[in-house]
Amino acid sequence: MRFENSELRAFQAIVETHGFNRAAEHLHVSQSAVSQSLANLESKLDMKLLLRDKQLTLTEGGRRVLEYANEMLREEKQVLEDLQRIQRGDQQILNLAINSTINRFYAPVLLNIFCKQHGDTVIKVAELPSRELIYGILAGRAELAMGPFQSRMDAFTTVPLFAETRRLVVSPNHPDVENICNSENTQLQQTPLIASSLDNPQMRPAIQRIRDNFKSVWEVSSLRMRIHFVDLGLGAAFIDSKLLDDDPVCRQFVTLDGIPFGSIERDVGVYYKKGKKLSASSGAFIEICKQFWPPES
Repeated sequence: MRFENSELRAFQAIVETHGFNRAAEHLHVSQSAVSQSLANLESKLDMKLLLRDKQLTLTEGGRRVLEYANEMLREEKQVLEDLQRIQRGDQQILNLAINSTINRFYAPVLLNIFCKQHGDTVIKVAELPSRELIYGILAGRAELAMGPFQSRMDAFTTVPLFAETRRLVVSPNHPDVENICNSENTQLQQTPLIASSLDNPQMRPAIQRIRDNFKSVWEVSSLRMRIHFVDLGLGAAFIDSKLLDDDPVCRQFVTLDGIPFGSIERDVGVYYKKGKKLSASSGAFIEICKQFWPPES
């Protein structure tokens, strides 16, 4: 099963124009074509997306499909605009995806250097959870990613820059902080792990699934919100060592160094789809990163 853009476009138009007639006028097609597109979509998904009473109402499934349709059609529009710009020979584009730690500590400085050297380049930067960066590159939503390397990077060309350590922490405000600190990991089974994003649990062997040691997993994309939740004592999280040193809130967190998986070492760098010919702007950004983190002699 797959979504067709024409079906998503018809569904989006029905919702935005509040009716089938107006959607047909907006798309310059017949009303029957709009109705058929929605019927095909609902049949394919085996669920109602719209309730047709006195007014059209989105179902829960309809709201989720609308989010997806908005994202995909917005991306399609952006790609077409970018291609037109390339055909006209307009400015270069730096299309970069980064994680929250890179955004906080390094991206402002690196992009400032880049802009001074390449002032005519259009900058596009998206902050994504670390595990979502690879999907952004594979889907073509960004040309270049900067963040920690995942366990499997066979589909990418990688440029390592530095190493980072993430430590498992809880707040002194956690109601069970003493028991958590004094036991190996059994007490963690009563508290959530607060993470930016996790891959499908079926993708990793059970022995590798750190999540299995926790009560549940909260996926919170905002770094600030993750820190806030940990500070309130609502759960545990893996926090970058640099953040633990520099941030006044994180500085008072308790590191769980006695737990076997209490720290995670990762290489951090830039990467892009293997075999892809990089744009001049992405190549220039990589060179800036290499100069910022020169190889150790």
